[in-house]
Amino acid sequence: MGCATKDVFKPRSQYPPDPWVKGYSNPDDCLGGEKLAARNFELPAYPRRAFNTGRQGWVIMRLDVSAQGMTENVEVERSIPDGYFENASRQAVKNWTFAPPKVGALRNCRVLLRYRFGIVSLGG
Repeated sequence: MGCATKDVFKPRSQYPPDPWVKGYSNPDDCLGGEKLAARNFELPAYPRRAFNTGRQGWVIMRLDVSAQGMTENVEVERSIPDGYFENASRQAVKNWTFAPPKVGALRNCRVLLRYRFGIVSLGG
């Protein structure tokens, strides 16, 4: 037997257009990838209910990063569609760690998580 699984993602919803993440932030906020250097960075698993119902969407996460590189104050800023991806996103991001930021603690960092075709990825 090969590595194939019998679970195949069958989209039943269109993937919503990616949001303009900078539009949710202030000029002094940090955005994922600009000031963050990940140390422990595991993406969430695609939620089973969303997978089974063919849901696709995205989540903008807001978080702070301490001077030691630990995530703090993790919140869902916006999620499309509501009720499918928030918990998985929140739990994953709470476990992320980063290299200590060169400028000290970072506040109001934003990261886009895409849930598309049964796969989770980071937005750019």
